[in-house]
Amino acid sequence: MPKIVSNARKRKRRRNACFPSPGAAAPAMLTGGRSAERGASKGSGAVMSDIFREVDEEVQRDQVENLWKRFQTPVIVAAVLIVAGTGGWSYYKSERTKAAEAANVRFLAAVADADAGKSAEAVAAFDAIAKSGQPGYATLARLRGAEEIAKSDKAKAIELLDAVSDDKKVDSLTRAVAELRSAMYTMELGDREKSMMKLGPLMTENGVFRFSAQEWTGLDALEDKDFDEAERVFNLLLSDPNAPAGMRQRAQAYQGLLHAARGVKAKAGGITSITPVVESADGQDPADAGVTVEMKPIEKK
Repeated sequence: MPKIVSNARKRKRRRNACFPSPGAAAPAMLTGGRSAERGASKGSGAVMSDIFREVDEEVQRDQVENLWKRFQTPVIVAAVLIVAGTGGWSYYKSERTKAAEAANVRFLAAVADADAGKSAEAVAAFDAIAKSGQPGYATLARLRGAEEIAKSDKAKAIELLDAVSDDKKVDSLTRAVAELRSAMYTMELGDREKSMMKLGPLMTENGVFRFSAQEWTGLDALEDKDFDEAERVFNLLLSDPNAPAGMRQRAQAYQGLLHAARGVKAKAGGITSITPVVESADGQDPADAGVTVEMKPIEKK
């Protein structure tokens, strides 16, 4: 009997634990069960999130692989071309630098020959450089070669300079230099009409060598005994504040010659030598400054 009572009590305790009376505290088993359910719910959500993330990653990997399979050849070719192009450009620049340095050495050697009086050697060297087509040096060699040839053959030099001034591939400044030098040599040969035709385009308002062109125009009129025109041109130089100082000084000296020529009767060929200096609009003077003027004795009327 005591054993039976003991078992009944056990059954009662289990029943009370499962079905508590109203107001009684919830059994730990039940509360623990709810917590477990919530934990299980959270755990299942995390698992689902991981699954979706893995699926997204797999889809992205598949897309990348498909793109690579589709475009791998163009990408590889482009990469190879970029590398080859970079290397080729570096090689090209290196070769251009070497060619320019070699042309510089040859040009300076030709100038040295010219200064030493070796005109034939200098002309041949300048001609070779001009034919090489080396940018910059080829055109300089054409100009310098023409200057050297002018020492013995001005007509030939004029042809070479005219070819440079007519070459549309040459920059405008170099063409203007060639045109001015050609006009000077043309004047020295006595063809003043053709010389004036060449000087005219150089005397525009923005012409780099407009002041030198004006000076040569005045000298042309002076040697042609057109004193009024010469005075007009020299007055333009004297009154222009932008004209180089050295050129204005020479224009003033020319004015003195004009006054002397008008005040007295000069002998034929009274002015025997006038050597102007070429100057650009910014005042640069590539030759020795000054002007050489020689006058023979004159007699009063």
